[in-house]
Amino acid sequence: MGGSKPKKMLVTNLSIMLIIGFVYMLAFMPFGAVPDGPVLKGNTGENNVALQIVIDGTSDIDAYMKMLEEFGVAGTFFFSEQCYYSNEAVLQQVLDSGHGIGYYVYEDENEDEDARLGLYLGGGYSVPVMSYIEGSELRQVCPSIDVTKLIRVDGWQQVLGETVLDDMFIYIDADNNFEDFEKIVQIVLDKGYTILKVNEML
Repeated sequence: MGGSKPKKMLVTNLSIMLIIGFVYMLAFMPFGAVPDGPVLKGNTGENNVALQIVIDGTSDIDAYMKMLEEFGVAGTFFFSEQCYYSNEAVLQQVLDSGHGIGYYVYEDENEDEDARLGLYLGGGYSVPVMSYIEGSELRQVCPSIDVTKLIRVDGWQQVLGETVLDDMFIYIDADNNFEDFEKIVQIVLDKGYTILKVNEML
């Protein structure tokens, strides 16, 4: 009986050490140490933002590209997985215009906004499962400021103006609301951020 107490204390101490080590690893391990893991923020270390523009069957891609060209910036257009693998001509047009491309997947056959795979944090913030191909690696980009959800909240322009951080990703549904899209880009630029493609942030 007398030996059970020291054993219990040893197990408890080892458990605490493992927890501390795990927390330390998550807090301080550089992103590059896990090449296939999620990218929590960009890796540029500067005031840069990437636009994740989510395309569906109704999106006017040409209009979005024209608007970005007028601002002198590039975005990254994310298509559904099916579109990504079956519309090479459209993807090539986007690439030729200087933008990035990627794709998203659905939880099931129901192709609507809420069926997209993602981890929603509430308050307009989300961690969408937005995959980006870089070489042979499949990277997940997160977290993103979900502007589409924020637009449904009063004062979204103020919220966006206060919460954009350096090396962040902004998730935007390409719903052809060009007035709001223009405001989003303008707010980011007015804050002094440089808009990059997603792959330039990794």
